[in-house]
Amino acid sequence: MQRLTEETVLAVGRLTLAAAELEYVLARVAADQAGDDPATLFAAPGASLLAARGSVQFASADHHNEFSRLLDSAELYLTQSQRAVRAMWSERGRVDAVTIDEITGLLLRCRDRLQALVDEAARRPIA
Repeated sequence: MQRLTEETVLAVGRLTLAAAELEYVLARVAADQAGDDPATLFAAPGASLLAARGSVQFASADHHNEFSRLLDSAELYLTQSQRAVRAMWSERGRVDAVTIDEITGLLLRCRDRLQALVDEAARRPIA
């Protein structure tokens, strides 16, 4: 494992929180549709994303494609975050704070857009 600078350790903390926030928003999306408790989905690794994929069918027609793309992006960014952290234990894995913060930014933008879609759907009147 590479010796981590304080800056890298802080970046990993930000990354971990951003990934957890995104997963919790995914859990809330899925739980809203299924009537489940988001905390239960959130507690099982990978369950939030899997359950949210099942909610795509409930997305409004005007947001269906964007919602699908956001779920694909969420999967990619969560995978990248895991790989970046695990790379620190590899002889060849050189991950710095800048790289980790770039992934963190992707996670947070995905979380924010997903939350905006959820908020917009909640404001939409039911016909």
